[in-house]
Amino acid sequence: MCEVLVLEPDRHAVLRYVLDREWVIAGGALVVPKGAWTVSHYWTDRPYNVYHWVVGGRTLAYYCNVVAKTEITSERVAYEDLTVDVLLSTAGAADVLDEDELPDDLAPAHRIAIAKALEVIITNPRFLMREIERDTAAALRGA
Repeated sequence: MCEVLVLEPDRHAVLRYVLDREWVIAGGALVVPKGAWTVSHYWTDRPYNVYHWVVGGRTLAYYCNVVAKTEITSERVAYEDLTVDVLLSTAGAADVLDEDELPDDLAPAHRIAIAKALEVIITNPRFLMREIERDTAAALRGA
């Protein structure tokens, strides 16, 4: 179950989930505890979405999913996961995950989407992090 914080159909959505179990990320590089919040940001015009993990009111990390075909309606948020993810630490370090899982016959359009997403996320992670912090705070104020 999630709580809708912001919903702009065909544009943008922000949802909040309370984790019902512990999540171990990147082989244990990060552990997100049960009870943490995931404030998830989705856009139809970006090749990624961002999960903002918050524990006790403080940011733990940001998890960026590289995606295609994001759909935002009043009934659902859906997207095609392109396998590659980026874990951003609060210090701004970027760890690209799962590139080794991409199939050799991956569609060229998906390769382009992955490259564009990685360029945006990795080139200036602090810009993205500031945006997510600002948008999370605004969404939570409106909740």
